[in-house]
Amino acid sequence: MIYQRIYNKIFFLKDKSEIVKIMFLYRYTSVVTTSFFYLISDLNYSIKRKVFIVICISTSSVIINYLYIKNESSISKIKLLILIETIGNSFILIPSGGLSSPYIWYSLNTILVTSVKLNRKYCWGNIFVYLFSLIYMSPLLLKKSGDFATTVSEQSNLILSFILITGVIQLLTKYIKKTEEESVELSETNRRLVIANEEIKQSMDYIMELYRVTQLFTRQESKNNLIQLMLHYGRKITKNSGVLFIYPNKSNTEFIIQSDKLSKDLKEEIRCEVIKKWSAIIKKDTPVELNIKSNQLLLISIKSSYRVYGILGIDITYVDSGVSYKETLEQLKFLSNLSSITLEKFQLEQVNEELLISEEQNRIANEIHDSVLQRLFSVSCSMFTTIKSLRMMKAYKIEAELNTMRACMNSVVKDLRATIYGLSWTKDGVNNFIVNIENYLNEMRALNNIIIRFNPRGNHELLCMTQKKALYRMICEGIGNATRHGSAQEIEVTLEVKEGVTSLQIIDNGIGFDAMLLEKNKKMGLGIRNIFQLTCSLNGRINLNSQIGMGTKIDITIPNDIPKTYKEEVV
Repeated sequence: MIYQRIYNKIFFLKDKSEIVKIMFLYRYTSVVTTSFFYLISDLNYSIKRKVFIVICISTSSVIINYLYIKNESSISKIKLLILIETIGNSFILIPSGGLSSPYIWYSLNTILVTSVKLNRKYCWGNIFVYLFSLIYMSPLLLKKSGDFATTVSEQSNLILSFILITGVIQLLTKYIKKTEEESVELSETNRRLVIANEEIKQSMDYIMELYRVTQLFTRQESKNNLIQLMLHYGRKITKNSGVLFIYPNKSNTEFIIQSDKLSKDLKEEIRCEVIKKWSAIIKKDTPVELNIKSNQLLLISIKSSYRVYGILGIDITYVDSGVSYKETLEQLKFLSNLSSITLEKFQLEQVNEELLISEEQNRIANEIHDSVLQRLFSVSCSMFTTIKSLRMMKAYKIEAELNTMRACMNSVVKDLRATIYGLSWTKDGVNNFIVNIENYLNEMRALNNIIIRFNPRGNHELLCMTQKKALYRMICEGIGNATRHGSAQEIEVTLEVKEGVTSLQIIDNGIGFDAMLLEKNKKMGLGIRNIFQLTCSLNGRINLNSQIGMGTKIDITIPNDIPKTYKEEVV
């Protein structure tokens, strides 16, 4: 650990490999150690000469070490530096004692560098230069007696140690290089695994978003809400704020553009440009690129086999060309297909609703015509005949005729009442909305063997069909969460409908959860998220209270001024 702190303090070593740091440490350790032993050695040299040599070798050590580190990526410069240092070390070793000099161990630095940066032939060539200069050149330059064989024989142990150490350095550097390669490969593998893990998480989030958007799209009953939902999830799935939708109004006389993030001027320019190229865009099934000033747009038509609903677009000005662009392209295609299916379904449901209304109106008209109007006409004729014969008829006959007409009128009123009352559950005493909720709760009681109390209050006629569907869905989601995730044994559901507001309360005694942490990390489950979205679609408010081990309480309040999506003339 102490070595690591030393390395961190040296700015040019921070990003270097471990073997470079070892070379750095050995060089300065060896120069200090060998200089110390050289100064206290018993050689017949003056102290001035020793100090001069120590200063020379220390200075060269600092300079050459820095140059090695700065030029480690250049093999040719490393070779040149090794040549310079080898020659310099040889000239220092000769006057400092030759084979007897302590600096012979300092010369291992060049062998260490050649072993790490160059191949083995340079390493053995380096040791050959040292041995040649110390065994052969040193006696010649210093004019010492003794031949080559004698010197080798006398210094055989030192020479052998030097050679063996070189061999060990070779083996160690080979092992270190292999370890570093494996470490780099492992780091790369780990990096890829991290990237793959992030991609898997993104894919899971993407799939969940697709599931949510599919569920929400199919539940929408308002075209405007559907378009807003399309824009919202378009931004969420593509991670792009510049999502827009252009569509014609009901009379096809004007084009409307919707986008929350684009400026008003830019929207108007886009609208004008798209109108010009409307026919060309809707004819293609693939996205079309459109450049407007400095903005680059990707547009695709939303259409079925018989109708064009509009054009969906994304601002791709800052999207990278390549993988991101391809992903955006595929996401736009998916949103286009899903939106076209949903809009077609919405259109068909509207047509189907109108047909049902028309069919019901025809049925009522036929029933009234066949049973009521015919008898009313007969009564009218009878009254006309009675009026004409009134002066010639006796009182008891007039009374009999009037009683007959009254009986016929009573029969007509009964038939008319039966026809009208047959359309309303309130007159028949059956509330299908409450019955459906109770049937679901009975199923959940039987399946999970739990206690569920249901308290409906108020006048449920105040709720429109949209509110009833949403409230039924909220109750299902709340009960499902409490049983599946909360392991609740007792649940209480209170539905109260007042003149201006409707409140729904679901309380359970389950295991609960940390609501604050869940909202902070944005990791709400699908059921809770659906309840929030359904509440928002009704312009309502929701309050979620839950603690671990304390159960969960959901309070929902919605206004009763939601516009109705059906026509009242049915009833």
